Amino acid sequence: MNDRTKKKPIRERRKLPRQACFKKIGYAYRDVTYMDYITDINSWGAFINTKKPVPIGENITVSIPLIEHEKTIKVIGEVIRASHDGIGIKFKMGIDDSAISSLLEND
Repeated sequence: MNDRTKKKPIRERRKLPRQACFKKIGYAYRDVTYMDYITDINSWGAFINTKKPVPIGENITVSIPLIEHEKTIKVIGEVIRASHDGIGIKFKMGIDDSAISSLLEND
């Protein structure tokens, strides 16, 4: 194998590591609401396990239930990755760390 055929390592672009979780969430895309699961999250993004195709670059509104606080937070995210098992989204505004902690505590 020469230098041209060697695979380059994938560079992690996230500023914060994501934490694994499995939470049912709702999200809306083009006036249709879906229910699926977040499988990892941090203050600036998440991965939603879904079979619904949402194109890269589209905005979605995600509703995340916080059981401890008995409320739901809504956050707008942009789809930055789409694959056969789901979509990666980057939140337009970050989520407070205490909300993330609350979400993970009840996992």
